[in-house]
Amino acid sequence: MDFLTALKNGVLLADGGMGTLLAAHLGPGEPPYLLNMTAPDVVLTAHKAYTAAGADIITANTFTAANDELVRAGVALVKQAEARFTALDLGPTGYLMEPMGELSFEAAYEHFTKLALAGADSGADLVLIETMSDLYECKAAILAIKENTSLPVICTLSLQENGRTLTGCNIKTAAAILESLGVDALGLNCSLGPAQLRPFVLELLETANVPVAVQPNAGLPRVTDGGDTVYDVSPEAFSEYAAGFARAGARIVGGCCGTTPAHIAGMRKLLDEAAKPPLTVKKECPHIIAASGTRAASLSGGPLLIGERLNPTGRKRLRQALREGDMEEVRREALAQQEAGCHILDVNAGLPDIDEPAVLAQMVRAVQSVSNLPVQIDSTDLKALEAALRVVNGKAVVNSVNGKRESLDSVLPLAKKYGAAVIGLTLDENGIPGTAEQRLAIARRIRGAAVSHGIPEKDLLIDCLTLTVAAQPDQVPETLRAVRLVKEELGLATVLGVSNVSYGMPERENLGAAFLIAALASGLDAAILNPLSEPFAGTIRSWRVLSGRPEASAAAGTEDKPLQWVIEQYDKGTVFLPELLLAARKEIERLKLAAPSQDAETRQDAASPPILLASVQGDIHDIGKSIVQAMLECHGFNVVDLGKDVPSGRVVEAVREYGAKLVGLSALMTTTVGNMRRTIIDVLAAAPDCAVMIGGAAADASVSDAAYYGRDAMEAVAIARRVYGREG
Repeated sequence: MDFLTALKNGVLLADGGMGTLLAAHLGPGEPPYLLNMTAPDVVLTAHKAYTAAGADIITANTFTAANDELVRAGVALVKQAEARFTALDLGPTGYLMEPMGELSFEAAYEHFTKLALAGADSGADLVLIETMSDLYECKAAILAIKENTSLPVICTLSLQENGRTLTGCNIKTAAAILESLGVDALGLNCSLGPAQLRPFVLELLETANVPVAVQPNAGLPRVTDGGDTVYDVSPEAFSEYAAGFARAGARIVGGCCGTTPAHIAGMRKLLDEAAKPPLTVKKECPHIIAASGTRAASLSGGPLLIGERLNPTGRKRLRQALREGDMEEVRREALAQQEAGCHILDVNAGLPDIDEPAVLAQMVRAVQSVSNLPVQIDSTDLKALEAALRVVNGKAVVNSVNGKRESLDSVLPLAKKYGAAVIGLTLDENGIPGTAEQRLAIARRIRGAAVSHGIPEKDLLIDCLTLTVAAQPDQVPETLRAVRLVKEELGLATVLGVSNVSYGMPERENLGAAFLIAALASGLDAAILNPLSEPFAGTIRSWRVLSGRPEASAAAGTEDKPLQWVIEQYDKGTVFLPELLLAARKEIERLKLAAPSQDAETRQDAASPPILLASVQGDIHDIGKSIVQAMLECHGFNVVDLGKDVPSGRVVEAVREYGAKLVGLSALMTTTVGNMRRTIIDVLAAAPDCAVMIGGAAADASVSDAAYYGRDAMEAVAIARRVYGREG
């Protein structure tokens, strides 16, 4: 029985943590995956222990490995352990993706492609992408696997205590994006124990329409007086939680940090004793048409507004900017429409004298650098369409396909591959039909073709086509009647380009607003329009009041807001990490420009010894460290980043070199907490007056000998203020 068949037939038990089992065999700072080559018998023994405990899925010791030979060796060891199913384990790169960081989508894709090919060639049965916090990085990994192998894909996310990933994505949005990209299962792992993870698991089970995987830690980590990292949830208690997840509908259960073969054996016993849970059909929940990395657009909250202003047609200033490769105008328009309350931004680069694929992708990147709204890719050029879809962070809308066979056969596969929703235009080889019934027939044909390509009906919006009243006044009623028929007979969502109705007419905005009211009354779900038009905006506000829907609040734009405002909104959960980092970098640039006029306190800080930051030896992650650095620099502190995987001796050398007053150490992997402790001891021995603060998912206040524990970036700023005498 292959993996996907087994997944449909019952609950599969995955293995547990590897770090604890391998730690005694690792030298200072060594990552576990090195043992695949240096001590393969040790790794094989651990895999056999999990196999003997009853695990169905054994995960290769390849988490965060970047070398394909280490991957091949790791997968081969699982095969030797005679696992029922061998999973290639891919973790995050440890770098921030663009636009927050420097890692490009293409570079991430190449990284995951190399590892996926090595795993597939070595005999892996599936790929587990785990402990992910950035949906953009997930997309790069998923595409790399799907485009280069035929292996099933599971993707599991690591959540913070607020139920969001580090980059701010909530569970419903994450599920929509991952499902649209075609994962075979999705879920949650690491960071939290089973008790803390339970409400989020239940939310995911209510949301996801693919099998759900759950692999918590054995509680929250605690460091003993002897410097060991321990987890306090016993095998018995952990097994009860896991069985509960299975009863609730999870199809894969297992463990992460702190779990051992004893935990897995306990789970095996309870799963075998329990009745086999049926594969449940999810109840209807609000469907997400489009999503960015942090914000979703759903049809459940009233009509969606799709901003039309990122289209060069009739826009002289934008046309010139696109020809010159100047994306500043694109960014300005994106922000203006976001502030006006748009839900989705239409992006179009349709000029005859430019490289449309390159420019359209560039426009998407520019929009994503300042706005957290989903995008709608508007092009008739297939190469441009794919270039833009590839770099979209989230779930896009494709504008558009039509009833022509050539269009259906070429556009729908692209939409399916990249997990996009689709707008279907009711025209075909014979042009735009004159009657509502004929447009309905084309809509039915588009629906059938979409479903045959694996695109669900809920991801399809039908555009019954708005014709100008100046040239074809008799067609306006037909368009409105077609909207009603599509809603009533096909049950599909509808969209219209509202502004088209008034071409060539006086008082265009008022005429368009009147048409919008009529369209909404006919059942329109989404309108493509100019959100900066007050008649349009007023119509939408009035419609929401009259239809009993709450007023939609404008999406929070952060580009022109002071950093303190963004920080406050971040604390409230209304803006997220991408916006926070972008605002922080803008503030850093402002401070650099203002350097000659800095106040006395800032000048004094610039002359003071810098704060040193480092990810400890063995830890290749620097996302959290980068956030702390940005926040410290925004508050006027001089920071030196020593990088990732930094040996204790290098930190001590830097402390002496710079005369540092404060060192910040980060650790994401629990296997490196011991290295953090050793670095703290070495720093304090060499420089007793130097303060140390620690942070990261694997660290907490129980790590002794550290003067300060920074729960987040803003707490790190408060600690720095204290050390540098800037409190109050």
